[in-house]
Amino acid sequence: MTSKNLKFGLVVMALCAVTITNAQDKKKPDPEKMFASYDTDEDKLISLDEFKAKKRKKEMEAEVLEKRFAKMDADSNGSVTLEEFKAGMAKGKGQENNKKKKQAE
Repeated sequence: MTSKNLKFGLVVMALCAVTITNAQDKKKPDPEKMFASYDTDEDKLISLDEFKAKKRKKEMEAEVLEKRFAKMDADSNGSVTLEEFKAGMAKGKGQENNKKKKQAE
């Protein structure tokens, strides 16, 4: 009887591990796809106008969007490359995690 319970427990744990792993994979956005959704004129650059025009889940003020764009535009040339976009996403995730940690404290 104990052997059956142990096997069942191991199967349940394995299924949970697979489910958690799949859920984590789905949460990670694809930077290339996101970049392409912003780059409406397909010139491999995101302009401030393209960045502001993107539909978002939450409405944001133009000033906030301009600040975010400026942070991503590392060379301050008025456009964001894929590399700058990826770096901006990585910084954003770090800031988001820090906010969550501070709220938990």
